[in-house]
Amino acid sequence: MTTNLTADDLRNLLDSTLPDPALVLTEGRFRVVGAEDMTERHRTFVVLTQKQLRDELPSDQEYDESALELRASSLDSAIANLGG
Repeated sequence: MTTNLTADDLRNLLDSTLPDPALVLTEGRFRVVGAEDMTERHRTFVVLTQKQLRDELPSDQEYDESALELRASSLDSAIANLGG
């Protein structure tokens, strides 16, 4: 089964109100997890945190869909290549 990271996954991370949220890959799905729910298992599969994503995106404009799609595509390729 192939799991693809999407702009919607990144939007969910950006919009999260959880404390110190991170996007994790667990059980074949991407999920947003807050710091209080982060387990050692989740830490192994952290894709990125909300802060990291905000730091990577332009701060002088609203996050548009094309910027999120581009970042999701880049991250998805990196994740796909982790297995070798």
